[in-house]
Amino acid sequence: MKLGINTHFIMKFDYAAGLDFCQSLGVKAMELAATGPAAAKYCDVDRLLEDADARAHWLEDYTRRGLELYSFSGHGTPLAPDPRIRAEYSRQFTQACRLMAKLGVTRMALVAGLPEGAEGDSLPAWIVNTDLPLYRDALEWQWEERLLPFWREHGQIAADHGVTLCFEMQVNDMIHTPGKLIRLREAIGPVVGCNFDISHMWAQGIDPFEAIHELGGLIQNVHLKDTLLHGPNLRKRGYFDSTSPTMPAERSWTFTIPGWGHGEQVWREVIAALRLVGYDGILSLEMESEYIEIQEGLEKSAAFIRPLILEVPPGPAWWQVTEVHALSHDKKA
Repeated sequence: MKLGINTHFIMKFDYAAGLDFCQSLGVKAMELAATGPAAAKYCDVDRLLEDADARAHWLEDYTRRGLELYSFSGHGTPLAPDPRIRAEYSRQFTQACRLMAKLGVTRMALVAGLPEGAEGDSLPAWIVNTDLPLYRDALEWQWEERLLPFWREHGQIAADHGVTLCFEMQVNDMIHTPGKLIRLREAIGPVVGCNFDISHMWAQGIDPFEAIHELGGLIQNVHLKDTLLHGPNLRKRGYFDSTSPTMPAERSWTFTIPGWGHGEQVWREVIAALRLVGYDGILSLEMESEYIEIQEGLEKSAAFIRPLILEVPPGPAWWQVTEVHALSHDKKA
């Protein structure tokens, strides 16, 4: 495994200073934001596709700092009811896939999106209550008329460019649990993988270790973010608390940095569980805490997690090494 970072969270820095900051944190691999208005600061997809010289110089900026290009981030609102928003997301998505193919980057972390609840609606609808047939029908309509058609089309674009789509199981998204991610993969095919962000498991009351073992090899990208559960608020309001994130003291839970919601032993178990299901990729820093300054949060996150990362592949077991040594000794005798 290797420490990484999502460039969404270094936008406060100028380009070169941001890359130097990543290097100072001990980052070894990058998750490059490739969609949205700010993404061009670290990865100007359109320019890099058009200009081979610019692409070569850009690559050198990363390689001379020892920063591997591990994955792209394609987060956005792909199923937005507004067709103009969907069209612009599709354009950026396709361009990102084209650039990834040129660079040999094969993983895109992203969300599936959230559509309207019925034809003609102007607002997205996250349906988690299916008590009545009306709600169940609306949820199935979202799957059959919005989610699956969009991702069948865009999944084919990704597959044509050698890209695996690593969907994040995110609160307020169509794909927010392991079961829903597996259903999407069964419908779309092997182009569907997982970007595992444990904070969204804790925010929904899902056991993250059950999730890791259920998903196994589907996990192709990992985000490092914690969730602080505010006990008194949680007991009064439950997990589906609509209090604004801008009021963290009032919420049932808030996103935070690793170690500030769950302690070191839990994070050791997380990394061990990932190792046990065969994951050996990026652990990508994020910083979404409303009550911690961005740079300080990233520095504390990196300092906390770096000693816990299993960087070297396991190799032969101790007993295999002993056995080889014994055989070698026997041959000499």
